[in-house]
Amino acid sequence: MANSYGWKGKILRVNLTTGEIQTQSTSELAERFIGGRGFVSKIYWDEVDTKTDALHPDNPLMLITGPLAGTPAISGSRWFISGKSPLLYPKDQFGLGSVGGSMALKIKAAGFDGIIITGKSSKPVYIHINDGKVEIKDASGLWGCDIPDTRKRLSSEHGKNSQFLCIGPAGENMVRFAIAMSDNGACGGSGFGAVMGSKNLKAVVAEGSGNVAVARPDDLKEINSQVRSLIEGRILMDPNIEGIDLIKRTPCPGCPGGCARGLYKHVTGTEEVRKNCGSAYMYYLWDQKQHGGESTPNAFLATSLVDRYGLCAQEMNNLQHWLYECNVSGVITDDKAGLPISQIGTMEFIEKLVDMISFRKGFGDVLAEGTGRAAHSLGKDSVKQFDLRVTRSGFNATAYNPRFFITNSVFYATETTSTMNELHEVCFPIMKWAMWFATDGSMSPFSTEVMQKIARKFWKSEKAIDFSTYDEKAEVAYIIQNREYAKENLVVCDFMYPITTADGAEDYVGDPTIESRLLSAVTGIEFSEQDYYRTGERVFNLQRAIQGREGRVGRKDDHLNEFNFTDPFEEEPGFFAVFNPEYMLPGPGGELATRKGAVIERDKFEKMMDEYYSLRGWDVKTGLQTKEKLEALELSDIVPEMRKAGHLFE
Repeated sequence: MANSYGWKGKILRVNLTTGEIQTQSTSELAERFIGGRGFVSKIYWDEVDTKTDALHPDNPLMLITGPLAGTPAISGSRWFISGKSPLLYPKDQFGLGSVGGSMALKIKAAGFDGIIITGKSSKPVYIHINDGKVEIKDASGLWGCDIPDTRKRLSSEHGKNSQFLCIGPAGENMVRFAIAMSDNGACGGSGFGAVMGSKNLKAVVAEGSGNVAVARPDDLKEINSQVRSLIEGRILMDPNIEGIDLIKRTPCPGCPGGCARGLYKHVTGTEEVRKNCGSAYMYYLWDQKQHGGESTPNAFLATSLVDRYGLCAQEMNNLQHWLYECNVSGVITDDKAGLPISQIGTMEFIEKLVDMISFRKGFGDVLAEGTGRAAHSLGKDSVKQFDLRVTRSGFNATAYNPRFFITNSVFYATETTSTMNELHEVCFPIMKWAMWFATDGSMSPFSTEVMQKIARKFWKSEKAIDFSTYDEKAEVAYIIQNREYAKENLVVCDFMYPITTADGAEDYVGDPTIESRLLSAVTGIEFSEQDYYRTGERVFNLQRAIQGREGRVGRKDDHLNEFNFTDPFEEEPGFFAVFNPEYMLPGPGGELATRKGAVIERDKFEKMMDEYYSLRGWDVKTGLQTKEKLEALELSDIVPEMRKAGHLFE
């Protein structure tokens, strides 16, 4: 690529086995894949063998930024950690985690678009990067430390201008759902803490003094001003957790506050960063269940505990649900587990569970393999409970429930990585509508009429928000997936973009062109809205090819958990249960329709998938990709391998 605006132009490569340090150009990658999710997908396709285990030294650990990181572009500071994930099921496969905080800015300031780490050190080490100077340093004194202690020691050694990614005991012991933690409560999931542990890599420290050039700074300033105007008046909802008070907001660098991320003080005096997302509520329902429906300060402390040891709160939630149901049904007794499962919701339970898993003690060694592997190791009765909660790949199967939001069933069926960003594009706007509905408009201006305008602008049709019908939902899913993958190439924040609901706009309708204009202003390369979406479609198709290579091939493997077809939707704890207990949604012509008691109707789902495959340009009967579509997306280089594997429809 001729210019260097947005990109630093190179990726750092560190081999921990040999100590070799190299760089590679990112110019060819940037032309087609932009950054973030696009970069990691293409590198993975090119370099990762299907036979390589996630915890093998050959598995590359990728820390990859996007072209907006390090620029003034609002909410452009996120990055991806990626490689072969040890968490995903039924076998190790491509995975990734989106991470906030300041690490992306420091990687760019040090002179790189990303870092790729291979090999395995013979002893604990960490990598220190400072303005292009790279050192592999001894971490023997850090091994065994929890995450707060590790950060404190590294900060003392390298100063406040450094930023860190590090693991705790769970990562060191290769717990398959260990996370890697950065600053400001940011973390990377999908088990990449275990990948770091498998390489004897305790941390990555980055600092630098470099800047990222912007092609059209005046245009960028104007777009940023528009973003601030559109989100003016946005209400941030703090976590509904007992025993905490907000000290201050702590948005990621360059963000005016797209989420309720903040520093909170607990009644015990503990001060930690939280945002209003699933990790904050990991123990919330169990706490209530143990205490007669009342909340206690335990929920905050439980999340603090899993963060300290470096465990994924989302997977801990899956694990606890599965353990509880197995305990109730007699599949796993307290004695068998060596755990007081009947006391779930107490601090005694969560403290013992975290200790057993993090250090692989007793039954904790089974649980450390993750919910999917643990369930299948214990037999069919255990798997039955797993299937009621978790997708085949290992993610929560009920979040933003597809029986409630029909469009979401397409995402659950076709994705092997987390669907959360796609679910959010459907559900975040509807949450604002639900607030309008529940309060007769006093707490939200997003009426059904406003939502219909938003639907026409962002998803082409009012039927996008008619949840009584399957009509046009395939196209909505197609549009959303392309947009969300494009967004994750940038990489920008899921809580900020796309700005569908604009509290500060006169008509409350957002602007779908902002992201493409940001990319154009930063890089100096013109991207229309459709050009931008096409980058997402390209990477989505590349990831589909990766899925096929790793054993998930076509329509036969586009799987939706069976309970969606058989068990009527009744209720789901969370926002809608509080504000909309009858689960009303916009229906035909703006009328109300309830999804309570609904299932996914199999024949209508299959017809919707027919439409989806057709829109994708794939073979409808088999769900296989076609040579013509891949070539149209400039992916002709992956065609020979796909043809040889029998994964193309020809």
